[in-house]
Amino acid sequence: MRIGLIRHDETDWNAAGRLQGTTDIPLNARGVSQAQDAASFVRADEWAAVYCSPLQRTRDTAAFFAKAIGADAPRILPEVIERSFGELEGEPVYRDDGTRTDLDHPTVEPESAVVDRVLAALRELARVHPDEHVLVITHGSVVRLVLQHILGRKAPRISNLGYSELETADAPSGFVVRVANGYPLSR
Repeated sequence: MRIGLIRHDETDWNAAGRLQGTTDIPLNARGVSQAQDAASFVRADEWAAVYCSPLQRTRDTAAFFAKAIGADAPRILPEVIERSFGELEGEPVYRDDGTRTDLDHPTVEPESAVVDRVLAALRELARVHPDEHVLVITHGSVVRLVLQHILGRKAPRISNLGYSELETADAPSGFVVRVANGYPLSR
């Protein structure tokens, strides 16, 4: 069983370099166009279903992928919602001096909480679809933190529409990483 993790496409806050978190920002015109194009490359016979976060940017991206594979409407999977950045949502990702905004803030959801909730949801998908492959349209931080946890090392930045792939395995997390942000990992 494989799970394809795809980050939603561009929003105005992505383009402006702002922390989005759980703020419900829709795709911009470029994001819609690119999501349509990317979905056209997905092989319909490979995927059984499409799941997504409850936020509009993932629901819109997921709709293009579901249509491309001839699946039912995307199913909402609340646990794969983006990490909450609390009071920092809307703030620039990078400061004027080029350093990244410090996420060590009491209102920011802990990384471990994100990993725990997302892995639990992905394990449930593996249980429900043991002999099928599914796509999950989610968020950059979600994918990056899950990859880091499974790989045991720093994961790459996840680009808009970046594709990563997990495969069920007898491993502590229940998965191994086959593709990280478009880059195949050796087996």
